[in-house]
Amino acid sequence: MPLRISVSSRDAFRRLASFALIGLIGTLGCKPPEQVSRYTAPKDPIDVDTISDDPEGDEPADRVLGAITAAGKPGEESWYFFKIRARPKAVERHVAAFNEFIESLKFAENGPPSWTVPAGWREVGSQGPDRIATFKMKKSETNVELAVTRFGGPLLDNINRWRVEQAGVPAITEAEIETKCKVLTVDGHKVVIVDVAGLGGKGGGMKGPFQK
Repeated sequence: MPLRISVSSRDAFRRLASFALIGLIGTLGCKPPEQVSRYTAPKDPIDVDTISDDPEGDEPADRVLGAITAAGKPGEESWYFFKIRARPKAVERHVAAFNEFIESLKFAENGPPSWTVPAGWREVGSQGPDRIATFKMKKSETNVELAVTRFGGPLLDNINRWRVEQAGVPAITEAEIETKCKVLTVDGHKVVIVDVAGLGGKGGGMKGPFQK
């Protein structure tokens, strides 16, 4: 006797098959998208010796960035000097670290101040009887040096020596110190910041790095 399937059974079968197909499609649609892997090739380290500090056109050739603060008792003409002298572009790369160094100064009752050495600076000793310390740093083709020294003489004369003999810019007067220089108070002490750029001492190139 042949098997007969009622209309209602056929409809139920169709509905069951439809539900199964929908479920299969839903399952396939819920698969997470394929992950795309990314690879970043390591970059070669920058050779700082290839970074030029040469002035362009009429740009200044010599820059002095320094700080002066009293080393003796009030009224004594004795000073601590903290000075960088190099090509302007080379100096500019170290301005932030220089400011950090100056702001870290701690003054003792007797003897030179102490400081916090910025990252990337290397202390190389005093290099002379008048030198308290010497630091070297390098971010370009130029080896930059900061010298810490102690000398005497009127404050204005010392400022103008840096301006005229080393940077090659005009001298200033006593009344102009507050406007031509930046004056800070660090650890309770007055610190005069000199930052000047020009053609170099007496219109020429830079002198030796050990000149105060």
